[in-house]
Amino acid sequence: MDLADATSAKSSSLLTGQNHALELAVGGAPLAEVLEVLVHTAETQSEGSFAGSILLMSEDGKHLLHGAAPSLPDAYNAAIDGIAIGPRVGSCGTAAHFGHAIYVTDIARDPLWADFRDLALQHGLRACWSTPIVAKDNSVLGTLAIYYREPRGPSESDREMVKLIGNTAALVIENARLHARLHDENYRARLAADAGGIGFFTWEVTSDLVSWQNERPYEIFGIDRSEPPINAQRFVTEFLEAEDQEPFAAAVARALEGGTSFRFAGRIRRKSDGAIRRVEFTGQVDPEARQRGVDRVVGIAADVTARQPA
Repeated sequence: MDLADATSAKSSSLLTGQNHALELAVGGAPLAEVLEVLVHTAETQSEGSFAGSILLMSEDGKHLLHGAAPSLPDAYNAAIDGIAIGPRVGSCGTAAHFGHAIYVTDIARDPLWADFRDLALQHGLRACWSTPIVAKDNSVLGTLAIYYREPRGPSESDREMVKLIGNTAALVIENARLHARLHDENYRARLAADAGGIGFFTWEVTSDLVSWQNERPYEIFGIDRSEPPINAQRFVTEFLEAEDQEPFAAAVARALEGGTSFRFAGRIRRKSDGAIRRVEFTGQVDPEARQRGVDRVVGIAADVTARQPA
């Protein structure tokens, strides 16, 4: 294989590894698994000349946590997990502190490694290049490091590979953190809604499919949690009082015609005890779904009998 063929093969292998990591991320795989694929891809490109490591910035922005380092000794990974960043904290802690790459060609002699020299040398690590993984807003998400078993600096191919892998790592880490924040916000919103007696719903109008995002609607309608969410047809025929059926249809028509808000208040007969309850629905036609030709209403439902007796 000549040089051109070897270069092409490496590029293909790098692209395959990156795509695999992105597919895992999109499929909801744990962040650690995705990062391990990226580190392994980087190591494969080096043909065993280095061991890779990704550390993640902590929520407080002051510490680095283990992300992925499949070829480094477990004892070493455990020892540096949670290290505080700073101006003289090895290669990774220093890179995260200053926000730029740190090259240490000889760990045994470099003052940045004074506090970690014995640990690194004990595990046969002689040189380390660490570069920050940076988010779109330029905040540091973590570090990507490559360790050598002899004193040396990175080659040009190592630099280019780390740049590409680092960009992919930034994407998956940032997306994972965004997903985690959204999940946390949704969880807290559901708790608040449950406490406030509010139910979240999504209604696909054309197909008349309804999903409930919390438990409260089951209590509002008095149905068992083993039953599926109540769609509009069943709502009208089994729960809604006859006098309120026409106003409900009119409210739906207005919302779909205007493509904006949906509001309806009416009386239902609760299934569990037959009690008449006054319920209120407030929602919004989803504009993004409408652009795709789908009519979807996202909203909340509440039992307002205490405010407006049935």
